[in-house]
Amino acid sequence: MTKLTVKDLFDKKGKVKLTELYVTNALEAYAAEKAGIDIQIVSFKKETLRTGVPTNRWFRDAHIKDIREAAPNTFMIYGLGQVSSPDKAIDAALIARDNGADAVYCGNSPKYIEALRNEGLPAVSHIGLIPYKSTWTGGFKAVGKDAVSALKVYQDAIAYDNAGAIGLEVECVPDRVAEIITKEVNLLTLSMGSGPKCDVEFLFIQDVIGTNTERVPRHAKVFKDTNVSYEKLLDDTIEGLKEFINDVKEKKFPAPSNIVEIKDEEFEKFLNQIN
Repeated sequence: MTKLTVKDLFDKKGKVKLTELYVTNALEAYAAEKAGIDIQIVSFKKETLRTGVPTNRWFRDAHIKDIREAAPNTFMIYGLGQVSSPDKAIDAALIARDNGADAVYCGNSPKYIEALRNEGLPAVSHIGLIPYKSTWTGGFKAVGKDAVSALKVYQDAIAYDNAGAIGLEVECVPDRVAEIITKEVNLLTLSMGSGPKCDVEFLFIQDVIGTNTERVPRHAKVFKDTNVSYEKLLDDTIEGLKEFINDVKEKKFPAPSNIVEIKDEEFEKFLNQIN
């Protein structure tokens, strides 16, 4: 597949429905690209160049380089999380870009997005249910179900669009509200539980393949439960390790085929030298 550019994404708005996955490791990134996922996003610790702690029960941390190399032809967003100033957002985005990011996720206010856009750094932000800001909207529940809160979500979307965001995660917003927003903005809307009328359908891969350690949210769906496969892989791994231990104890490993040889005459010379 050919990696999309920001221009490609804008050209597809309203014409082609795109897909996006949050991934946590190289295996997931590789599989997503091979399957044809258009966009991937990964949490990014700029201090260590590693990913954040995922919900995938099998993989807990990965190097960003491994993920980028596993999916070289996918438009990749690195999630910066919260930063404390527009200048720090720019610094973090530059580090992300230097390490393979095509865009960054920045959940801060529109002025941060504007600063990034002014430096030519593509950025995605977030409206609706924002988990780390959910105390302002009543906790982990849908946002925009009444006229007042729906207007606030709409106004936030317009503000981010005016600031120059290339995309906006729209999380747990009523589908009709999300549809209006999608039609009114130039950026791409990424639906996380906000219905089918956004430009991009976005899920966490853990929910799609059943490796989530927590409850699968209402807006997601397990399309394939891979836990059986991972359990089989785990069983095979344990069995292989036990065989290794057993062979060592019974002196079956290492065998002659695993050993580096030295000719007798060279060994004798060696012994003479050390003596």
